[in-house]
Amino acid sequence: MLVLIAVLVGGAVAFLAPGSVLWMRPALQPAFALTMLAVGTLVRPEQVRTFAQAPLRPLSGLAGQYTIMPLTAGAISLLFDDPQVRTGIVLVGCMPGAMASNVMTVLLRGDLILSVTMTTLATLLSPLVIAVWLPLLADTRIDVPVGAMAWNATWMVVLPVATGIALRSWRRELSRRWDRAATLIASVAIVLIILVVVATNRDRLATLGPQLALAMLGLNLGAYGLAFLAGTALRWPPVQRRTLVIEVGMQNAGLGAVLALAHLGEAGAVPSAFYTALCVVTAACALPFSARLTTPPASRPG
Repeated sequence: MLVLIAVLVGGAVAFLAPGSVLWMRPALQPAFALTMLAVGTLVRPEQVRTFAQAPLRPLSGLAGQYTIMPLTAGAISLLFDDPQVRTGIVLVGCMPGAMASNVMTVLLRGDLILSVTMTTLATLLSPLVIAVWLPLLADTRIDVPVGAMAWNATWMVVLPVATGIALRSWRRELSRRWDRAATLIASVAIVLIILVVVATNRDRLATLGPQLALAMLGLNLGAYGLAFLAGTALRWPPVQRRTLVIEVGMQNAGLGAVLALAHLGEAGAVPSAFYTALCVVTAACALPFSARLTTPPASRPG
């Protein structure tokens, strides 16, 4: 909830005084890469071993995530005429799960190992997903540099996360203090990305804001609903089904905003900024019901 408060307060400052945050825009890409390095160090060797022993469930969940989200985002993008906005919405659907999904999984008593495994795999596969889905679903009126975007996702996300995982395996004694610091770094980075997007698109937000916010809310709630149906069809137990819903619905739209600013134009980053804030809000709305949920058994992703 602190992240949400920071987004709301900081977003207001960025809207009213854009010059106070726009100076940070050139640093977004390297800062995001450092953030992903920190996130990678949160993946423990035992989580990697658990996946290697039973990969079927996280892989099937990943297939569902990267089918549900791109197709739903592509359908919702048809509601808009601006080609940058339409392509930006599709880009949201091509993003991996956010680290916030792991926190929400704990709070909502889901399967943490399954959540971390899906987030990590989705992050590592994100360049491939961009290369496959974006040419099929993006607006054809603009030239989308898919290769450049996939490469940016590789050096900003895949390489840092893989390096972080390797560092964790090498230095297993990393303390909980470091885990808290890495989580804080990731949270601060997401807030700063949203602030830059708001400051850059102040005029567009004044006219397009309500319509786009409703569309992103529809994408988010639709993702939750379709993920629940997918988990039911796969006959997943309630704990793992709940985890799938969280993973599919909470996207790393911060990455989408950085890629959009670099390759699609300023308007293309607005959907990611909206989605980042909205998915935290909708997931938090379920927290009052968490006490009614049963405590999950030992996590078994397969």
